[in-house]
Amino acid sequence: MRRIKIVGLSLIAVFALAAITAGSAMASPPEFGRCLKGTEHSKSNYDSSKCIKLAGEDAVSEAEQLKKGVYKWFPGVVKTNFTTKMKEATIATLETVGGTKITCKEETSKGEYTGLKTIGNMIAHFTGCETAGLKCNSVGKGEGVIDTSPLGGPIGFEKIAEIASKSTIANELHAETGNVAEFTCAGLKVTVIGSVLHKISANAMKLTATEKFTASKGEQKPDHFAGGTVDEHTLESNSGSGFEEAGQTITSILTNEEKVEANGVV
Repeated sequence: MRRIKIVGLSLIAVFALAAITAGSAMASPPEFGRCLKGTEHSKSNYDSSKCIKLAGEDAVSEAEQLKKGVYKWFPGVVKTNFTTKMKEATIATLETVGGTKITCKEETSKGEYTGLKTIGNMIAHFTGCETAGLKCNSVGKGEGVIDTSPLGGPIGFEKIAEIASKSTIANELHAETGNVAEFTCAGLKVTVIGSVLHKISANAMKLTATEKFTASKGEQKPDHFAGGTVDEHTLESNSGSGFEEAGQTITSILTNEEKVEANGVV
């Protein structure tokens, strides 16, 4: 009986340690959250609405440190919905390394923050889509209209700098179910699979932010997180002659319900 009790206590200790470790991992940067001004003055609070530097680290008097130290970091997002809309006078392009190019004149989307490090339930809606003068559309949609599957994915460091606040953060997107997109262009079926990575605004509270997906001749930049491998996150497009690597180019304006920060320091 004593041995059973000891084993039971040991298992509890292991589970407790695992929970603490998991909690620490979840709390590691980068993460989404809010940097909010309070009324309590402390050197262990942050010195600005960016929450990237503790007030006690400032090279000023203790009185000045206390005066500035009123900002606190709150992990997670309360008002979780966001929208995007393609920047005016730009076009969205999906181009394969072989040169096949599909362009769209407009884009909008709706999504949400689903965790400290993830977004999800995002469906991108494109209009005015065509290739070589041929109109494209998803099944059941009007001419030139392409909808993606629900998309989601995590944020992570794209580049890690010696000074933490100088590190860059990227967001990876993939289809939560099925393929990224399926549509036809003049009867020719096109399937898009894989994942795509793009840099996002970091270390500052934002109500709106410009987000750019960048590619050249089918090569996405960036295509992997820090420590990852080349082409770790790439799209592939198949229009009947086999899948080819493809890159997405688009500039969109993201609008949050409340100010949100992707923080790479806390």
